[in-house]
Amino acid sequence: MRLSHVILGEILYYDPDFEKQVDKILDQGGKHLGSGDYGSAYLLNGRVYKVTTDEIELEHAEALKGKKTNNFARIYDVEVINPKLGIIQMEVLGEFKGNIPEEWINAVEKEAQQYGIDPDELDIRPSNVMVNQKKHLKLVDI
Repeated sequence: MRLSHVILGEILYYDPDFEKQVDKILDQGGKHLGSGDYGSAYLLNGRVYKVTTDEIELEHAEALKGKKTNNFARIYDVEVINPKLGIIQMEVLGEFKGNIPEEWINAVEKEAQQYGIDPDELDIRPSNVMVNQKKHLKLVDI
């Protein structure tokens, strides 16, 4: 296990395929942005590359890929390496501080349904909400 995963107290388990994808991004100059329960995000070439082991998130990203949405981070590309490992390329967003408005949550859930995504599968919490340049809220963990 990588020392960074131990220090961060990650839930991530050691997966050589996951580490291989992370190493590819780092070798290209990727900068670590953060990690969560199922993956890690890196800044590379003006985009966020999220390496994830969450198969539901990969399915949702496929549904949103290339679409301009109101409430989700823009998904440029999705590379599925296997059903439980993939890389999601998404837009770079800024940190959100504050409370998530209930009306925004309702809008996210409604928009999710429009794209065939079950709103109950979304992980809506402050750490998964960011803002674009126009200060519109965007869900990044889909």
